[in-house]
Amino acid sequence: MRQAANQPRDRRTFEALWSVQNLAQRTAQLDAHTTLRPPASSQDLLLALRVASLPKLTRPANDAPPELALGALIGEGGMGIVRAAHQLALGREVAVKSLRPGHATPEAVRKLLHEALITGSLEHPDIIPVYALGQGEDGAPMMVMKRVEGTAWSAVLADPTHALTQNDPRERLVWHLEVLMRVCHAMAYAHGKGILHRDLKPENVMVGRFGEVYVLDWGIAVALHDDRSGALPLARDAKVVAGTPSCMAPEMVEGDGERLDARSDVFLLGALLHQIVTGQSRFVGESVYEVLFAAFMCEPHAYADDVPEELAAICDRAMARNPEDRFATPTEMRLALATFLRHRTSLRLLAGARESRREFAAALQQVQVLQDLDNGAMDPLEEATAAMASAFAEARLALREALRSWPQNQQAIDELQALLEPYITWQMETGDVKGATGHLAELPRPNPDLQQRLDAARARAEGRAQQIAKWESDFDPRIGARTRSFLALCLAVVWSVLPLTVAYLSKEKGMTPTHSGHVATTGIFAAFMIFAAVWARDSLFRSKLNRTVIASGMVAVIGTFISRCVAWYVGVPFVAAVAFDLVIIGVVVAMMAANQWRRLFVPAAVYFAGAAVATVQPSWALESVAVANVIAMSLVAFAWRPADYDANTLVMTAAMPVPDLLARGKRHLARSANRP
Repeated sequence: MRQAANQPRDRRTFEALWSVQNLAQRTAQLDAHTTLRPPASSQDLLLALRVASLPKLTRPANDAPPELALGALIGEGGMGIVRAAHQLALGREVAVKSLRPGHATPEAVRKLLHEALITGSLEHPDIIPVYALGQGEDGAPMMVMKRVEGTAWSAVLADPTHALTQNDPRERLVWHLEVLMRVCHAMAYAHGKGILHRDLKPENVMVGRFGEVYVLDWGIAVALHDDRSGALPLARDAKVVAGTPSCMAPEMVEGDGERLDARSDVFLLGALLHQIVTGQSRFVGESVYEVLFAAFMCEPHAYADDVPEELAAICDRAMARNPEDRFATPTEMRLALATFLRHRTSLRLLAGARESRREFAAALQQVQVLQDLDNGAMDPLEEATAAMASAFAEARLALREALRSWPQNQQAIDELQALLEPYITWQMETGDVKGATGHLAELPRPNPDLQQRLDAARARAEGRAQQIAKWESDFDPRIGARTRSFLALCLAVVWSVLPLTVAYLSKEKGMTPTHSGHVATTGIFAAFMIFAAVWARDSLFRSKLNRTVIASGMVAVIGTFISRCVAWYVGVPFVAAVAFDLVIIGVVVAMMAANQWRRLFVPAAVYFAGAAVATVQPSWALESVAVANVIAMSLVAFAWRPADYDANTLVMTAAMPVPDLLARGKRHLARSANRP
């Protein structure tokens, strides 16, 4: 009875099929997991004749030496047995499959011959090679195969603690999926040879302890194409129901051979996958009738939540009721499984990344709280920042690897977006524009708001960088250092020669120094300062520091001028006025030391010492001025020499060491970097 794919399926239709196919009688001695084989046919007599023509393998009639020496029994099934044997001509150990004594029925003979002919035509690593086909002493067929050792896949599926999976580093699910992919390989090869298996189930797959996989029991296989040999039955001639009820494709239940093709075996591969993920056969019921009816109806299966969604979709497609909706070939299904395994790796990385992102979010919140406190405690803030950076790096690496494994993983894309956006925001708030720019380029999806804010932050950062560069240039002591040092030496000469000349004229020539002359010499100093400013204008006016030096010199000149005028007006003794000059110049140099160079405190002290000597020894006042000027200005020239300056040379403020100032500056920038 033929059932079209687009016709409704119901129990009445199945009952008609059950009756026409005589399934009640054929399944009377079977369970749902036993292969339902085709009944005897008129071709069985031809098969018996073919067996008779096969060579004797154990005891030839012409007293020729036997080809095989049979050994111990190594396996048995319903109608067949497998024995170890020694192939004498080649000196190798083989396995010999034959029929049980007294079970050489036409059906059993046909099954063994079909299996031998089909397996012998399939040379594939996942199919046991057939070495020879012959007959034993009782005339029953014997199939000589490669001897392999292994375990039925069904036994491994039924035992979660089986040694084959326990001793393997792979996960149990991955282990079974890779076995299934090997079966897909074998079936793709068989289909390429025009052979349809029709009875794929865990009992018909053997797994070796070294990872070997073998597809067994080709007894009900059929040929998809007519090779004119007549050795194998054609799929289109299969008019009766055959296969294992618990995993049959709907078209196999219908017994319509014309609808059988590679997609029928794909359904069986899907049933294998179903058993991997659920631990049960695809179709279940209280009787063979109910199981076959379930296979006939082929209702979609609702998979549990613990079954990966992508794997459930592969099951649904492979076991679709309509063959046109299934994978076209076993290769397509194998590639889908390989894709799932790759995606599985991506999803596992995603799970770890989510945990790291939660740690990152908590650490970022703690960092922001500590920044807002601004209590000057850097250790907790640094620890929280380090924890945040570590969690961010772990999550980012895991997500990048997840997307490398599966670029279309939308969950990983969303997770990466959720990780990067707050981190970019924090980087902009802390002034790390360069880092924010790099991470913004990693965003899976553009964020116009972040881009706009980053552009504004970059513009502010560039403005601040220019301002900082200007500050660095303005207060760089290396700019004009040679010129400053040279002018200091010139001042040392001028401010020492003039007092010595006056002292000489006073003591040797009898000239008395006067306040008017003292005031007049101020013009010489002023002229020198003006000349120096004009002569070295390109160097001295290029930085604020040098301009401050010129201004300080002018303050010293103006201060001494005022001091001399006041001393002249009130009648202060000349010697006292000279001492006042040294005090004024010493104060100016000391102010420069407090605000610019610590090294200038020594020259300032020299001036104060000179003032003290001039006060205590009035007769040596002018000589004190000369000596103080020479020593002090030489030290100033040395301090201003071209050299590398360090933090101990400059004083940014009189009340705060440089490291504390820099730390506070960083915190200030962190708060104000994102403000307009």
